[in-house]
This record gives sequence, C-alpha cells and structure tokens, in this order.
Amino acid sequence: MAEQPRKAAFKIVVRHVERPFSNEPAEELEWICRTLGFFDSDGESPASVVFKEIVRANESGEGLTSTALARRLDMSRGALINHLNNLMRSGLIVREGRYYEPRSRSLFRTIEEIEEDVERIFAKMKRTARLIDQDLGLPETRNE
Repeated sequence: MAEQPRKAAFKIVVRHVERPFSNEPAEELEWICRTLGFFDSDGESPASVVFKEIVRANESGEGLTSTALARRLDMSRGALINHLNNLMRSGLIVREGRYYEPRSRSLFRTIEEIEEDVERIFAKMKRTARLIDQDLGLPETRNE
C-alpha cells in the first residue's frame, strides 16, 4: 500500500500588493492581510476579520476563545473554526490551550518566523532538486 502524503504543515499565499501611502496602523494591517491573500475580489475576507480581531485582542493583553471570537464577530462557531484552522495552517496564529493568539508577540516577528519557515522549505527543495539532477545525470549548476 502506498504511503499517504502528509498534510502540509502550513499553507500561505503571498501576493504583490502596493503598500498604502499612509502610515495608519489599520491600513497597514489591511495591506498585510491583502498581501497574504485574505481579501476576496469583493472585499475583506472573513479570515482577515478574524486575524485582525486576534491581533487587536493580543495588543490589549486579552485572550480569545473560539466562542468569544464567534460572539464578538457575529459569526457561527463552525465558520469561525474553519477560519481559525486556515490561519493556523498559514502560520499566522497559534492555539494556546483554549485561546487563539498571533504566532508571536509582535506582528513583525510573526512575519519573520513565516519567512524563516519558507526559507527552510526552499532549502530542502533545493537539496532534493540537486539529488534529482544528479540521478538524471544533469550538469551541476553553480550558485552565482
């Protein structure tokens, strides 16, 4: 029997979106959410609303459960859990006991940690690609 592939540890979408001209924190957080694909063409996605609420609560030292988030955002708990799972897969939030919070104490560090995750994945893919190239007898390419 063939081994089943493991589920991805995280999934993230990165889009090129122009940064706003203002230095308003709300607009810049919206830009980060837009860059990470949390907006549909019709406007703000529910996942970005959830993420923003978790960030705001964290900034004020407040822990939020899924029940509290669902009530605060007037969202069904089932829909909210789906968004929370997607945000956890993206690496933006973590669950600590019953509470959901940003992955790190600062949004800057969260983005840095995601970048480090992506760099590790690409390093593994490059090592594997090099082995495949060797197995296929392709010439080794040098880093320039």
